[in-house]
Amino acid sequence: MNPSMDRLVLVGGGDATMSIPQLQSMINPMQYGVNYYVDGNVSATGQGTGWDSPYSTLAEAMAASHAEIALSANRHWARRNAIWCVGDDLEEDLDLLGQKTDVIGCGSSDGYKMACVRGNHVPITSGSGIRFINMRFRPAASEDLWTLDSTLIGIEFHRCIFDAYYSTFTAPSAIDATAHQHLKVVGCDFIGAFSASVIDIGAGRMDQLRILDNTMLGGAVAGILVTDTTTIVQSRLGLIDNNRIYTVGCTIDDGNDNTIIVTNNKCISDAATGDTAIKVDQRLSANNYITDATKSGPWPRLDDT
Repeated sequence: MNPSMDRLVLVGGGDATMSIPQLQSMINPMQYGVNYYVDGNVSATGQGTGWDSPYSTLAEAMAASHAEIALSANRHWARRNAIWCVGDDLEEDLDLLGQKTDVIGCGSSDGYKMACVRGNHVPITSGSGIRFINMRFRPAASEDLWTLDSTLIGIEFHRCIFDAYYSTFTAPSAIDATAHQHLKVVGCDFIGAFSASVIDIGAGRMDQLRILDNTMLGGAVAGILVTDTTTIVQSRLGLIDNNRIYTVGCTIDDGNDNTIIVTNNKCISDAATGDTAIKVDQRLSANNYITDATKSGPWPRLDDT
């Protein structure tokens, strides 16, 4: 087996760990244009070409992949590149993201599963189509973990952990996205007392928003909050499906947008009633279950009579 895959599948158990078939269906070192390697524990940065000469930071690998994917001679833009990452807490704020690049966490960080990046990330240059897989994110300041806008599109998080618990800082949101189309968050764990909404969807185009199969704990305002100025083209409906959410306030608020399907979610809220514990368009909602301060039951609820 390829050593990169060895390091990846040896990650500890739990909801956020992929099975070998899941991994093989998504990532394979042979399918990438170029594989880069990052190890945050090395004493000096290397060439990034293998575990014997890795880069010491993700920023170096991102810049290299971003430049390489733009070359016209090798057609790697159609194959994507990969960054394989180990280390304890990599302390860096990511701004340049490698376009069409998979960032794959390997190993563990200080006894916790997955490679970890400690920072607050505000991408400022094009890095469309990047996927983070099996990574842990922790804040380095009392700010949002990820702030996304229309500078890039199509960022994806798969089987990642957004960790505001094991930190001295309070993160308002794990993801704050404004006009960022094709955002996808799948199979992730959100841990800790987020002081605002765990995922905050702001104004602008958010076509094909996908928030699927996640576990969210600790949002003070909401689990998933979509503002009423978010727009989604009707033929590219958003989908919030099969999430497990516990919050102090509202679990899911679709912003009265009428373009987000909300299905199969298990929601627990400290809010007084179901009307404040979940706020979704009933015409696009099915098979949700809500527990609030007064009762539990399916949502949309049948008439009490």
